[in-house]
Amino acid sequence: MDILGQSSLILGLTSFALGFSVLARNVKNKLFLSFALVTTLIAGWSLAYFLEKIWPGGSFYRWHLFFNLWLGPSGLAFVRILVRIRDPLSRRLLDLTIFAAMSLSVALLLHFDSLPWVLQLIYFAPGAIVFQIFHLMWIDRRLRAGLKRLPKLPTVGLSRRSWIYLGGLLVLSVSVMDHVPELGRIIPSFGNIALTAYLFFLSQAITEQRLLNFGALLSRFVVLLAVAFTLTIVYSVLVAWIENSPGLFFLNSFIASFLILMLLEPLRTVVRYFTHRLLSKEHRRLEQTLQESLRALTGIVDPGSLFQSILLTSEQILQPEWAAIFILRRDGTKYRRVRLGGRDPQADTLPGSTIPALKEILVDHPLLRYCESLKQRGELPVLLDQVLENEIDRSTSRLQRDSLAALVQGLKALGSNLLIPLLDGGRILGFAVMRVNAPPEPWGSNWGLLPIIYPYYEQAAQTLRSMEVYVRQREKERLATLGEMAAGLAHEIRNPLGAIKGAAQFLDPASERPESRFLRVIIEEVDRLNRVVTQFLDYSKPPATDFKTIDLSILAQKTVEMMRAHPTKATPGILIEFVDFKRVLVAAAPEQLQQVLINLIQNAIRALEGCTERTEPGMIRVNIDVEGLGANQEAVIAVEDNGPGIKREHLDKLFIPFFTTSPSGTGLGLSISQKIIESHKGRIEVATEEGRFTRFSVILPYLPTLED
Repeated sequence: MDILGQSSLILGLTSFALGFSVLARNVKNKLFLSFALVTTLIAGWSLAYFLEKIWPGGSFYRWHLFFNLWLGPSGLAFVRILVRIRDPLSRRLLDLTIFAAMSLSVALLLHFDSLPWVLQLIYFAPGAIVFQIFHLMWIDRRLRAGLKRLPKLPTVGLSRRSWIYLGGLLVLSVSVMDHVPELGRIIPSFGNIALTAYLFFLSQAITEQRLLNFGALLSRFVVLLAVAFTLTIVYSVLVAWIENSPGLFFLNSFIASFLILMLLEPLRTVVRYFTHRLLSKEHRRLEQTLQESLRALTGIVDPGSLFQSILLTSEQILQPEWAAIFILRRDGTKYRRVRLGGRDPQADTLPGSTIPALKEILVDHPLLRYCESLKQRGELPVLLDQVLENEIDRSTSRLQRDSLAALVQGLKALGSNLLIPLLDGGRILGFAVMRVNAPPEPWGSNWGLLPIIYPYYEQAAQTLRSMEVYVRQREKERLATLGEMAAGLAHEIRNPLGAIKGAAQFLDPASERPESRFLRVIIEEVDRLNRVVTQFLDYSKPPATDFKTIDLSILAQKTVEMMRAHPTKATPGILIEFVDFKRVLVAAAPEQLQQVLINLIQNAIRALEGCTERTEPGMIRVNIDVEGLGANQEAVIAVEDNGPGIKREHLDKLFIPFFTTSPSGTGLGLSISQKIIESHKGRIEVATEEGRFTRFSVILPYLPTLED
């Protein structure tokens, strides 16, 4: 068999493998489907030629000609989808090639290929792709000249489309040289190998879309060649040593496989290092900048400096119009914007718009779920509007197009076109959003630098995670020390307080003497200080362990009745209502749980008493409920009032010890309540709206009953 037949076998097997691997990535993508169609036709075209060389005189050559006919229409359709062109001339050219392919297929079926001019038309049918490429090159040149009334061609995959055009022209010209008299078989054999390499480059470009540059593609190809060449040498040497010995064949096969597994990754690393050093100067400069930024992360000890470092690195590399950092709140429900760069930090609208920019989003936002899904599939979890738009245009599923369109709108709502998550262990701790109209120089019009810079954001996420652990541990140690000091101080204060109160009471504050009013003030202040000391002691107590099964409905009903009967708590203008749901069992310390409920009701009463603008009667509603299904059921005690609500700037400080907005409060009630509920393996959630309501929900593990 001559070299042309052998190269046809290589091309056929490789093109089929590339098409299948691309199609396996996404069967609903028009671009992937069209590439798989082209590679399948090329595989059939080349394998039919190879089989004709093995069994000449059969019908394989006629199949070779048939596949050759349909390479033109399939290639044109692929190019149209690849560059997303909507030019009428391209559409007419595609229709013409489809008509020609159908007509010549009929001619081939009727054996009209015996006519020389029909055979020549079949040979050079893929030449229509050449006209399409020249047309695209003309459009590109006119666009660079500044003409706007031409179809805009979005950039695909690489920094320039010139390599796609020139590579396509090269492989088309040399692949048909065997049909040109007196040119032999060497040039078309080279064309088969060139077409194999070209298909490899195309497969990488369309799967990575705009996130791969020419240097990275060439690096991957060189790595592949180097690994294949090395393994060929290993197998050749060991196979030559066999000398028709089955036992030695088994031993050498094992040795070869072992060496391959040992050398594969180191060989890839070495070749990749040298190709990067030789092929990509901008890559080296970028890596140097990233190394400096990574070193800067090691010296950061507080979150504010970390957020500023992320913004500075992003601005230095990507040069965005503006950027922002969102971080997961401690309660794990939302991501809140913590730092803004690139424009006025006080601006609350999107760039070039009057629409307010989002300052927080929920943890289950579609943007973040999509990032997580990309990470799970082993893809780069970065969202870029242009990549999403490409996916929308090329998707065959309307549901998928709508989902991707919602992601683009989500990016716009954040005032950005690029989102990079801060992922650590599969969890998004935060994310950076940026408005970057084009990649910075010298990257041209491609986004091949994103896979290179993404490890920096991963390291920033790890730094943030380590910082959170350190800060929490330091906070625990500080609170433990504070608790010990508070307990000791409380015991030291309590004895003098008793003496002061006893002395004041001995002087008879109930009398009508002028100084009696001062005695009453002393007694009231001593009582208040004694309550503060009691709360100190409660806060420093270890968590309760004597849990018992209790009915929340009974506990809540007794507590509400006690609060109604207390003359100093439930004022006449405030109604405390209990809404009984059903029998709800939990494992808890009843005294501590009652203390939490009393604290929440007292806070609601104070909020209503301090609301001077309220026109309707004050209402406090205590509700018992069960949420969730099956094993995920939880018991909920909700205390809701129709008071003034809580200001947004106070929400993050509610459970901080000693924080209070009440002149008579100590700032320990909610802290103690949270500590008690956490010891019960539960949590407290807050929902509020200024001027309308506040609802505190105590959520505890639910104990199913026989009725459940």
